[in-house]
Formats: sequence, C-alpha cells, structure tokens
Amino acid sequence: MARLLIFFVSVFVLTGFLAQLPLIGALFRIPFLGFWFTALIVSAVAAKLGTEAVDAGARRRLERSLGAVDTPHHKGKLGALLLSQGKARRAIPLLEAASAGDPSSLELRYRLGEARLSAGADPLEALDALDSVLRADEEYAYGGAMLRSVEAARAGRQWAGALERVARFERNHGPTPESALLRARTLLATGEVEAAGRAFDEVAPLAAASGRRGASRTWTWKLKAMLARRFG
Repeated sequence: MARLLIFFVSVFVLTGFLAQLPLIGALFRIPFLGFWFTALIVSAVAAKLGTEAVDAGARRRLERSLGAVDTPHHKGKLGALLLSQGKARRAIPLLEAASAGDPSSLELRYRLGEARLSAGADPLEALDALDSVLRADEEYAYGGAMLRSVEAARAGRQWAGALERVARFERNHGPTPESALLRARTLLATGEVEAAGRAFDEVAPLAAASGRRGASRTWTWKLKAMLARRFG
C-alpha cells in the first residue's frame, strides 16, 4: 500500500513539473493523458532501477564467491568481471596474478592487455601482454587482439607499429569501420592529412555495408569519424 501511494504521489509531482516545461509541457497538461504518460515514465524508471539493483547485488555476490577461492582460474574470472564493469584498475592485479599462475592461457593475457589499456596504464605494458597473445595466435578474438594492440601502439606513440598492425588486420579480415577509423587517426597523428581524410571517408560506407543494426550503426560510426577528424 505504501509503495502504491509513493508511486501515485511521484506521478502527480512529476506531472506538475513536466507540465511546466516548454514544448513538451502542453502534452502533460492534457487531463488523464498527461498523467498516463508520466505514470509510464515513472514505471519504466522504477523497473530500470530495480533491475540495476538486482544486477548489482548479483555482481557483488559473484565477486565475493570468486574472491573467496585463491586460484588462477577464479582470480581470472573475478578480474574479467571487474573489467566488464569498467573497474579496470582493480582488475589488473588479479589478471596479472592469474596470468602468472596460468601462463598458457591466452584469454588471461588478452584480458590483462585490455585492462591495462582501459585503465590508461603504461601502454607498452598493455602492448606487451597483447603481443604475447598475438605471437601465439594472430587471429585471437577474431582479430580483436590485433585491434587492441593497435590502440596500445597508438597510446605509446608507436605510429609505424600501429599502422603495420592495422595493415595486418585488414589483410586478414578486410577493412572494417573500426580498423579504418584507427588507421585514419594514426595517419592524422603522423601528419598525413590527405591519407587520413581518405581513411575517414571509408568509415561510414564500411559501416553501412556491414548490414548490422542498419542506419543507427552507420550514424554512430559517422559521428565517431567526424569527431576524430576534428579532434584527433
């Protein structure tokens, strides 16, 4: 009963606020219809927050269970979990320990490289971890390891190495929106403006040709290329 009361009070208060806004306010001043729209908004927000709270609780329980067992496998799982949550700095020592404990695991070295790269740590250390993967399997993660190594080489200002890695990826897979954008940004950083411009121009057509997620994907890559062309 208390929750229902809180819900209706929230809807009434929010409806009054939204009704004062320019442009969309008129919609929320319509009797019943405005209240109904606001109720949908409140319901959607409440459902989203509830789901996130449940997910956060599940993640915390998983973190505790993984952290309770001191093995390379569990440390690696916990490190990968933290990395997926955007906690790259916390993931690094776990992935380092896991990789040292299981040096045969390419997955652990790959995740360590990703974590070091995401955390903004020494890019050469990230590159070292990724290169150890590439020496064993140049196609690891369907070329993802190679592209992450391009990012690490760029972060370390190793422009020639970054371009060579892009070329290897595109030789194996053909150009993709991501590889074209990385190539364009690297060329721009080296002062090859015309070549960079041609590479930037490839990004949107490659996204459109991929046929995945349609126009939204194309516009996303077009925006990324536009921003990178402008700001580097």
